[in-house]
Amino acid sequence: MEHTIGQALFIRNGSRLVLTEAGSTLLESVQVIIQEYELADYKLGLLNNQVRGNLIIGASTTIAQYILPKIIAEFSSENPSVNIKLFTGNTAQVVRWLYERKIGLGFVEGIAEDQSLKYSKILDDQLIWVARNSHPLFDQEPISLEYAKQQEFIFREPGSGTNDIVFQKFKENGLHANDLINRVQMSSSESIKQYIRYSNSIGILSRYAVKNELENGILRQIEIEGKEINRELYLVHLHGELSGLPKQFIRFLNQTLKS
Repeated sequence: MEHTIGQALFIRNGSRLVLTEAGSTLLESVQVIIQEYELADYKLGLLNNQVRGNLIIGASTTIAQYILPKIIAEFSSENPSVNIKLFTGNTAQVVRWLYERKIGLGFVEGIAEDQSLKYSKILDDQLIWVARNSHPLFDQEPISLEYAKQQEFIFREPGSGTNDIVFQKFKENGLHANDLINRVQMSSSESIKQYIRYSNSIGILSRYAVKNELENGILRQIEIEGKEINRELYLVHLHGELSGLPKQFIRFLNQTLKS
């Protein structure tokens, strides 16, 4: 390929390969070609009343773990010729995957300021304070914010959309994340829930993430009046009209969420 193009595509550094400027330019063009090919394949399938193709999605943790699996299962059942890949990361990673065209659709829990992405709300969510049932905090009635902030917290990793929203809410209430006790960070809600079960740490998680644990009495919500943290969950993609398989999946998702 380098011989045909007449330019080096890689810088060879030992066992590592790094794209040259020409290589990056070619990669961008190839990604566009692949997208056009997949759109053509989708349209050709429709001529035979068949939905087919590859759908690659990236989603932040809460959406990937608690919302999309059921929807993807139902969509896949109706469209068995569609191959679906779901990648999970934090909001910053999902945004980067979109820019790199590694995914066609993204789902995130926070909004970036970059205007080159288009955001559409899909759901309302609430972040709630939770701890294990035996946490000493529940001996205090009512629970004050002043007392709660003296406890140890567990947070998501840097780059998490959840963190951005939580810390902004803290700031509005005169709290600063650096003033809170936080010795442990984890990159998934599942890990945080398990950690909370065996420690006296407080977690701030999506209501979707802790629904079963609250119903089963494993965890308990810490009610602090006036300190609710509401947020919205978003579909995000590069600007431009969605077409083909991504558009059909979004139509299916919206119908499912409304039902």
